[in-house]
Amino acid sequence: MNIKTTYCGVIVPMVTPLDASGAVDPAGVEKIIAGLVKNRCAPFVAGTTGESASLSDAEKERLVGLAVSTTNGRQIVYAGIADNCFEASVEKAHRYKELGADAVVAHLPCYYPIDEGQMAAYFGALADASPLPLLLYNIPVTTKLSVPVTLLDELSQHENVVGAKDSERSEERLRDCLDRWRDREDFTFHLGWAAKSAFGLLDGLDGIVPSSANLVPHLYRGIYDAAKSGDAAEANRLQAITDIISAYYQEGFPLSQSIPRFKTMLEAFDICQPHVALPMITLCDDERATVIQDAQSQFSQYLTE
Repeated sequence: MNIKTTYCGVIVPMVTPLDASGAVDPAGVEKIIAGLVKNRCAPFVAGTTGESASLSDAEKERLVGLAVSTTNGRQIVYAGIADNCFEASVEKAHRYKELGADAVVAHLPCYYPIDEGQMAAYFGALADASPLPLLLYNIPVTTKLSVPVTLLDELSQHENVVGAKDSERSEERLRDCLDRWRDREDFTFHLGWAAKSAFGLLDGLDGIVPSSANLVPHLYRGIYDAAKSGDAAEANRLQAITDIISAYYQEGFPLSQSIPRFKTMLEAFDICQPHVALPMITLCDDERATVIQDAQSQFSQYLTE
């Protein structure tokens, strides 16, 4: 297996479609994955955008199983195993392998403040114990921890660590990561900072992990393809469009509010229901009506570009 060509492309942190009772909605999962597969994008389920911290283990297993069966081998399925309990993360990795997932993704546990040595011990032990290839996930906005680039570089030498997803918003950090890993054949670097997708891909990034691709996967696939072919003008043109879409539900809103807004945008185009898991709250009827109207009037044109 060639790691550089296997773990690459557009990896979409999938929202978790829920019904009014809070259970995973199979119809929504199938619709989202159909759009991803059509546009050569891979699903990443049970991640931050997928409300993994708010879902029961049973619902996450159901979600992974549905993602695997719906994808049906047409794309790699990435599954999040992050948990504050180390043994629980390892158990998830084993269970998701049984269900057919191809790789697992994990950020640090986020209850206790930990130092660099503890980070190294945790990720090292997880890489040792995981039966599936592991991608390390740095997301300070939720964990309140930043994994040093030097530590990620050290961990990248582990035979079971195939890549890193980084969502920390620092251009200096991004350039450091690209300089270290763009030419590595045994390690891949993926960016969760969607606004820098074109910039990173034009400079050797292996993959992008954009939430808005749940709605417009074709635009992000277009950014990826244009950048990889050296067409900077087209990559930047599409980047500008996706930035407008993302700003509508993200700008000025914390994650706990942006995700309900985004699910309502997806509802506007009959992709999934608007329900979210507590502690998030589904938008009230008036708010939903406004978001639906805005989405349909402002963004319909981009769904078919």
